[in-house]
Amino acid sequence: MNLKSDKATEAVKRAGRTGIEIAFDGEVLAWQGKYGGNNKPNGPLAGKRVAVIAASEFSDFQAYYLVSYIGEYGGICEFLLVDWVTYKAVRPNIAGKGVRGMWDLSLDPIPVMGGDKASFYKNLKDVDSADYDAVIIMGGHSADVMVTEKSVEEFLKGASRNGAVLGSIGAGSMPLIRAGLLHGKNCTGDRTVSYMLKKIGNFSAEAVVRDGKIVTARSTADTPLFLREICRVFDPSFDDPWENTLKGKKVMMLVGEDFEDIELIVPTMELMYRGADILIGLFEPEMKSRPGLLGLKVATGNFGITIPFQEIPENRYMIKDLKEIKMSDFDLVVITGAFNPWNIVATGTTDWLIDAWCADKIVAAICHGAIPMAAADLVHGKKVTGWAAAKDSVEIMGGKFYSDDWAAAIDGRLVTGRTPPEIPEFLDAISIALLA
Repeated sequence: MNLKSDKATEAVKRAGRTGIEIAFDGEVLAWQGKYGGNNKPNGPLAGKRVAVIAASEFSDFQAYYLVSYIGEYGGICEFLLVDWVTYKAVRPNIAGKGVRGMWDLSLDPIPVMGGDKASFYKNLKDVDSADYDAVIIMGGHSADVMVTEKSVEEFLKGASRNGAVLGSIGAGSMPLIRAGLLHGKNCTGDRTVSYMLKKIGNFSAEAVVRDGKIVTARSTADTPLFLREICRVFDPSFDDPWENTLKGKKVMMLVGEDFEDIELIVPTMELMYRGADILIGLFEPEMKSRPGLLGLKVATGNFGITIPFQEIPENRYMIKDLKEIKMSDFDLVVITGAFNPWNIVATGTTDWLIDAWCADKIVAAICHGAIPMAAADLVHGKKVTGWAAAKDSVEIMGGKFYSDDWAAAIDGRLVTGRTPPEIPEFLDAISIALLA
């Protein structure tokens, strides 16, 4: 890879500030070393313990993003579970199921999330609020589940007395309201709480509002900006140069069915924050895992996220059938993992990938995504990373596979990422490839 632009050169330096090793292996730019997929040693949250409180019916989207990026900025993400609440006819009443998200994500642990980012899950009653530097309450319906719990209220009051940073997204402010911590404060939130916040505080319909050590966000789509504001509380000099750095760039997600939820939603949210235009390119899969959805224009991931996205407004991205997409509609195509790659190969959508490659587009893939790259004969003579299941496909088709060594890599117009824990490295690689 040639770093032809100053923007790309600066982006490489920026990506390396977390402490991960980024170096050339011949002409391939590779993310290497022990920090790949793990909590980083540097950043505004370095060494900070961040509690993310969750009862059942939390926002799956927010959980995926927070577990991916708190560690990227040096923090330790610890989910504190309010798993003792039982309701009639909703998920919390199912014994042994624990805390589940609105779209059925589990948190103990998050499926497919390895490394040390998702190592910490505790019952909120078993911890001391004094041990945490920041506390975040996710949105979704979970705030309604936990708002009645005295132990949650006392935990938040204790964290506030101890000087912890407090944050909430959307309806996540409900327990903060109950604890009296938003009275007289500048704040924001979604419609489920805005009418209360207007009465007790100084409400503003902005994406993110900070008042001292309290940070509130309006909605799920604002989660990337929210986390950066949490970072600025700890480090006022923190300036995130990724914001809007991809303005004018067009990224297409190639999606059929059974995609890896975290590998689609976190890149979508982060690339939107970085200013890219997001296009979802849908193709008909070989089979649907959920027969009840046959005939409907809905694609479903392995763990319940759908397209159209449940938690992101449709005016923030576009959806088109693949057959209607022109090569001028995108600069880079992303292939997510799980069984989405299976469907790309089984349906012959690899022919479309070949067309994209011949049109000089950048092709990016994570996890199993290297398999359709190989099936389209794009990996010959290339060095790539990905999930171990892709090893045979890549090597038989003439590529070199570096799953054990590389978190992400750029080899010419091929960008690859290893697995879900390496999503931040993969997205930095995508950004650098677009800027080169």
